[in-house]
Amino acid sequence: MSISLIRVDPEANDRRALIEFFTHNEFPFHAYARRRTAAEVSELIDSGAFDGEDRRSYWLDHDGLGRIGLIRLEDLCDDTPMFDLRLAESSRGRGLGAECLRAATDHLFTTLEADRFEGQTRADNLAMRSIFVRTGWTKEAHYRRAWPVEGREPQDTVVYAILREEWESGKVRGLQWHDRPQFAPENSSDVAFESNAVPTVDELTALYQSVGWSAYTRDPASLHVSVMASAHVVTALHDGEVVGLARVISDFGSIVYLQDVLVHPDHQRRGIGRLLVERVLCPFSEVRQTVLLTDADPALTAFYVSLGFHEVSGSLQSDVRAFMQN
Repeated sequence: MSISLIRVDPEANDRRALIEFFTHNEFPFHAYARRRTAAEVSELIDSGAFDGEDRRSYWLDHDGLGRIGLIRLEDLCDDTPMFDLRLAESSRGRGLGAECLRAATDHLFTTLEADRFEGQTRADNLAMRSIFVRTGWTKEAHYRRAWPVEGREPQDTVVYAILREEWESGKVRGLQWHDRPQFAPENSSDVAFESNAVPTVDELTALYQSVGWSAYTRDPASLHVSVMASAHVVTALHDGEVVGLARVISDFGSIVYLQDVLVHPDHQRRGIGRLLVERVLCPFSEVRQTVLLTDADPALTAFYVSLGFHEVSGSLQSDVRAFMQN
């Protein structure tokens, strides 16, 4: 089964069809949710709402079910086009939304030179948010109380987008949400420390390989996404080369988890690990608990104890040790 986009001719052949579509369907998660009157639809048509210099509308035709909805591509003169997707009431709840979005994305990137395609929805529109994720789109913004709702308080708006390179490769690029540096770049001897400046995929892979962490390097893209999703990342650089990294995961209130601390073997035993830990935890001084898991290695135990952690493992028979710092 496939979905085709059929260009709407609002001024002539499709005028009656547009009026019928909007007078017979409600769209609960749109800013204007109720069914429109024929006069309102006619006014929209005459004002150029469905076709113009920067917008085009298309019927969504399913090869097995027939016409299932309408999509309007907007801001076509901008670098980032957007869309307005509306499924007919009879077509909802049948898993067609993702197929429609894929078809629209294919159409846009094959007919325009745009590098990004963007869509917005209400935060409580869980079905549409699921469609975005399933079709490879990434959440890029969250606007508080920005979506007007008739007769109610405004709802939050969430923004998703897909890049041309993601559409071409089928691989999603990670997004670094916690991107604000927690301190200015600083030097300690011949080593520079940077906050939330995430290394490239190749730099991360080389560093993790240098310490033998092969479980991470089997999937470099996933490693890069994981590091970018960290609450805070600190890198150590020597002559511009990444020689160390520490990262944490946190809810920014009650707990912070020290996930990775690693230093290239050529630069170990110089105090870089200690400085990485101190800097990566610096923004979390008010967080109640700092925890970590590590291998049952006496050297690692001594290292973390020297940083103020104490062991809380339940069994000395385990190959893993748990540490906490209050």
